[in-house]
Amino acid sequence: MSNHTLSEKIQGFYNQNTELFLKLGHSSEGSIHRAIWAYGVSDRHAALHYVDDQICKLLLKLHSHSIPHLVDFGCGVASSLCYIESQISVTGLGITISEEQCKLANHRIKKHEYSEKLHCIQADFCKLPKNLQKADLLFSIESFVHAQSAGAFFHQASSLIKPGGYLVICDDFLADESLLEDEKAAPWLKRFQEGWLVSSLLSHQQISKYATMAGFKLMERQNLTPYLELNRPRDYLISLLTKVLGKLSLKNSYSQMLYGGNALQKCLSKQWINHELIVWQKIND
Repeated sequence: MSNHTLSEKIQGFYNQNTELFLKLGHSSEGSIHRAIWAYGVSDRHAALHYVDDQICKLLLKLHSHSIPHLVDFGCGVASSLCYIESQISVTGLGITISEEQCKLANHRIKKHEYSEKLHCIQADFCKLPKNLQKADLLFSIESFVHAQSAGAFFHQASSLIKPGGYLVICDDFLADESLLEDEKAAPWLKRFQEGWLVSSLLSHQQISKYATMAGFKLMERQNLTPYLELNRPRDYLISLLTKVLGKLSLKNSYSQMLYGGNALQKCLSKQWINHELIVWQKIND
């Protein structure tokens, strides 16, 4: 599949399914990310914004005399940007490949009266428009796996982040790249990639090479897998449904997502994939 075709498929996937994600997802607050029930998290609101809160803590470490500027690669409907703005005064740019998400994001920003400080554009974060404002912090939550090229992702991130600024990625990573050839793991990893249109499923060793080449230094790495909600009753029902439908699930974009999500659950429970939060600092220009 060509990069252009894949980009269109990802765009169509989110155009068609974002409203369903918001209605059937973890909350009614606009977050389409997974809840993280880490130590000290006592309610769903905090679980949904766990990664956002980690970003807020990083922003407090920045030695800046001006209001920090953020960029969100794969911003969804701008839930994270709006939440962070509610906690800390920032300016921010959200980037999504989906025109539907872009419309919903800007509507959310306007609703919260953040239009003077936040906005969203429709673009591919692996091929950005020129002359975007430099960022003090750039983050990507559950969107890096869609990057058509990990090298292009890190190149674009590096070009946008100021020296000393931060790059934060929270996503699913291979426990070991050899699992792609493993007799038991490989079929489930392939299902995840097919269902969720995953192009960049990398191990920590692989992603570290890209980050280093782009001028980043590793600051922090958290394995969040133990804090995810796995094997819920709804997950068992989805597992039964995808077992019955098999590859027919790929004929419909929403059942395709369920097909990939079921495979991801299996991979996470077997520790073939880890859900991680990784923080790098830009060390050169």
